[in-house]
Amino acid sequence: MHDIPAGLRFNKVILLKIKVSAVVAVHTDSYSSREWCRREIIEAKRWNVPLVVANCISNLDERAFPYMGNVPIVRMEPEAADRIDYIVSRLLDEVLKDFLWRCRVKLVSASAGDDIMFIPRPPELISLAGVSDKENMTLVYPDPPIGAEEQGLFQVVAPKVRLRSMTEWLAEAAP
Repeated sequence: MHDIPAGLRFNKVILLKIKVSAVVAVHTDSYSSREWCRREIIEAKRWNVPLVVANCISNLDERAFPYMGNVPIVRMEPEAADRIDYIVSRLLDEVLKDFLWRCRVKLVSASAGDDIMFIPRPPELISLAGVSDKENMTLVYPDPPIGAEEQGLFQVVAPKVRLRSMTEWLAEAAP
């Protein structure tokens, strides 16, 4: 956690710190209506940082923010302080999984070409933000493979982008 000193532009500080952080999004009834909450999630996803959502909805979220998926969502009653330890534990799990993923990528990336992008969680449409100007890219992500319904959506939106779990990609790359 970092304080933002007086005089600094908070938006620049927040956007810089997200790149090197692990994030807990506290999802309340008004979360999705707040611009900076949405921006923080988008930046966390674009920078592939570890992310956990603490679900504190008490009544209704009018429009669930679509980029809060593909990460662990932990239920937390706003008054239940005993769940904070569990949320922090889940975030630490995500940090460890991210570290292990990066180690695994380092071991296999020498055999990867410029058309391979490794991402630390299953792909979602926001994953295309990093490949929109490239053709014939392959996104490699941790196992298990995503379902046919998600594959089909990607084929419609980005027909030249291939999706492969790490195991699928390694099997294709094997001589």
